[in-house]
Amino acid sequence: MQFSLMIRKKVKINGGKNMFRKFYTILFFILFASSFMFSQTGRIAGRITDKTTGEILIGANIVIEGTSFGAATDVSGEYLIRQISPGNYSVKASYVGYQDVTIQNVRVVAGLTTDLDFEMSSSNIQTGEVVIVSERPLIEKSSTNAIRIVSGEDITTLPVRSVDDIIALQP
Repeated sequence: MQFSLMIRKKVKINGGKNMFRKFYTILFFILFASSFMFSQTGRIAGRITDKTTGEILIGANIVIEGTSFGAATDVSGEYLIRQISPGNYSVKASYVGYQDVTIQNVRVVAGLTTDLDFEMSSSNIQTGEVVIVSERPLIEKSSTNAIRIVSGEDITTLPVRSVDDIIALQP
């Protein structure tokens, strides 16, 4: 009689373990499936390199045209744009000294990462002469006290011999 009670207890215990395994398996699949249901956005990731040398381009800009989404490459030339709604987009890469590259019809799928690498060609940048002219305003509106400015022309026209003479002429 004791032997039969022990067998029944073991069967109940093993039956309970199987029940918990089934419960955890079902729970795992529900959580796994719900992660795909709740991920309603995708990502675009990739790397930007120089077309001729293969060097990485640090700080290159990537913009999804028609949206406010974009990124810049890190020190390894890689970028990642998150939270993109599913659809087809045009993605533009730009970098100073390189020609802009636009890839059209980039498909973004919810819950997945689209790999998009760019190879950029260098371009010659030619600019005209830049002349900067600075002028001092006659009246400083932000000044609360009297300011007296003596220029080099004033010093040459005044009958002075030292800095003390210049200071003595100031009110």
